[in-house]
Amino acid sequence: MKRSDSGKGTGKLIFALLVIAAVGFCSFKIIPVYVNNYELNDEIRQLAIQATADHSSEEAIMNRVLADAKDLNLPITRDNVTVHVSGGVAISVDYTVPIDLTVYTWAAHFNPSTVNKQI
Repeated sequence: MKRSDSGKGTGKLIFALLVIAAVGFCSFKIIPVYVNNYELNDEIRQLAIQATADHSSEEAIMNRVLADAKDLNLPITRDNVTVHVSGGVAISVDYTVPIDLTVYTWAAHFNPSTVNKQI
């Protein structure tokens, strides 16, 4: 069997496969964190609407945000959440999620917030 081009494309193929594997690994680690942030953002929007209608207390809203964050495995504490009830409901969450990429730990910072004013 005769080898054509003396294996010149082998190095490029290995490099391409390594790049694809690295992108796949990073996507596997990063995408779930962003999806969880999106879901939390959606939850706090819905919560603000509901809390405005129900006239919920700041403490009740805070507890609900913390419960939602726990369900999504997000590292959010009471210090990360700000709730204001005055003529509507304003909810703000400021948190950072460390993402371990084996060779580097990336700190992804998120700040989902919403305001729902009373009619």
